[in-house]
Amino acid sequence: MAYLISFMVEKTRTNDLYPIFYNYEWWIHLAKNSLEIADEFEMRLWEDDVEAIKSGEKFGQRVPNNLSKEIVYTGNITPDFKQEVLTNHLAPEGYIKWFSLFLKNKNEIIFSSEHYGDETYILVNTKEEVKAIQNWAKNYPIIWRVDVFEYKGDSE
Repeated sequence: MAYLISFMVEKTRTNDLYPIFYNYEWWIHLAKNSLEIADEFEMRLWEDDVEAIKSGEKFGQRVPNNLSKEIVYTGNITPDFKQEVLTNHLAPEGYIKWFSLFLKNKNEIIFSSEHYGDETYILVNTKEEVKAIQNWAKNYPIIWRVDVFEYKGDSE
């Protein structure tokens, strides 16, 4: 059985769309660990996500999306893409530039950063990993809650 872990994070400020956190170290740490095992990514963006669209065009291919107005890019994880996520993840206004960023391993989402990072999830495989993440989160006062859900796969 796998476990989906979500993180509730205190925002420094927000407007109607973009949460801004006083610290992104927690997000970078989660992304870095996921990038180590991820083999592909998916970005879902809005037409005004200019910096994120540039990122999608540089590292992925635009794919058709008839379900929503989101612009969707997919691609393989490369060293340059990893560097982009870890060092160039903020829009000029200070929020995570991707509306949604999914990191996948063997077509399964292992890292999900949605609503500009306001809803961040990771997938782990053991109770020991859950405990380790819960303990890790205590190092980041910005994380005020960690929720854990049993996960049986995409069919759930």
